[in-house]
Amino acid sequence: MFLCEFKKTMVLIVVFFYAINAHSQSYNTQVEAKLIVTQDNDIINIKGVAINKMQLSKSISYKLSVFKTDKNQNKSKNEQSGQLDLNADQQKDLSTTSINFDQDTKVIILLLIFDSTDNIIGMDRIVYNDNEDNNLNVKKNIAEKIDNISVKISAQLVNNEVEAKIETAQQNDFTTIKATAFNKTEITKSLIFKLMVFDKEESVDNLLEDKKQRFIISANQKIELAEASFNIIGDQPVICVMLIYDLDNNLIGQDRVVYNDKSNLDIENKQKLLDKLKEEQANSQDVNKGKRDGLELKGIVVEDTKTKPGRDFYKLFYSLYTQNNINGNKVVTIKEVLALGRNTKIEVIVGDDEIFSFFVRPSLEYLTKMNDYAIVNVYKHFKKLETESKTIKRY
Repeated sequence: MFLCEFKKTMVLIVVFFYAINAHSQSYNTQVEAKLIVTQDNDIINIKGVAINKMQLSKSISYKLSVFKTDKNQNKSKNEQSGQLDLNADQQKDLSTTSINFDQDTKVIILLLIFDSTDNIIGMDRIVYNDNEDNNLNVKKNIAEKIDNISVKISAQLVNNEVEAKIETAQQNDFTTIKATAFNKTEITKSLIFKLMVFDKEESVDNLLEDKKQRFIISANQKIELAEASFNIIGDQPVICVMLIYDLDNNLIGQDRVVYNDKSNLDIENKQKLLDKLKEEQANSQDVNKGKRDGLELKGIVVEDTKTKPGRDFYKLFYSLYTQNNINGNKVVTIKEVLALGRNTKIEVIVGDDEIFSFFVRPSLEYLTKMNDYAIVNVYKHFKKLETESKTIKRY
């Protein structure tokens, strides 16, 4: 009887994991669930941690579950739960437990965090010995290798996932800069930005502006973080620096703009000339390269809709497309076609390729959700085209 009930429980857990994967983007954005696991000989020490990423206090509850299956298929379960309050930006330990472990034992560790209405807002899951390659020693070896090379590749990761950009606008005698961030990934991130404006040179004594703040940015989103205005006097240089850090204080994005920097003028001109020579050389060697003497239109979105919900979707799509500065080099067409019965279907087409489609429903919430899916698919398609265009065929 016990085994029968346990099997039912395991089936529910498997179904629950699929549900978690389907909605994973909504978890760990407000409060992050994190499992910290260490091994001491044949003992695994497990600690659950909650990290409040919000600027507000949160009342939460949690459940830490450990499921074990040994080589004889004997199953056991250990659960711990509790309630607590988290202050803004606070990290707090939840529960700790220890279990016996060997290479023939399968272990599933699951940490769930709930809000005050019992909705899941945080989740972390670790599985050991799920197959021959998924054991603790292998994971530790991989982690050690990653740690060894992380310093070497850190420079390549700047602006790779989240791009920092300083945008400039001139109004009368004042220069206004806007610090923006663009999340290139499909994961919501909690980060920290710093914007500094220096007079003459980069030192504390010459600091005109110094802004630092934590922020949350959604997947494939571009947001404005801060704004600063200053007056440039004569040829006096002004230096603007923007930095983006993750919550572990690793630099992941940066931009730097110098106004009236005459020392770099010759270098920039030489670099432009060098780039032009390289481009001309590439054009002469690559017989499969397209013509460059025509105009290339970017960021064009065309509407071909038939109903009001179709037009509403076009407005939502165009707004998010321009807001995220996707600026694709192919025309994006929002086309509404007749479907079964009186229904219509929206087709999102990039160039000649249909990227995404869905049946229209007159619900703003539904259209907004479909718009998010469409933007992600269009962004992926343009990134794929960009990667393919960098492959040069030579004969």
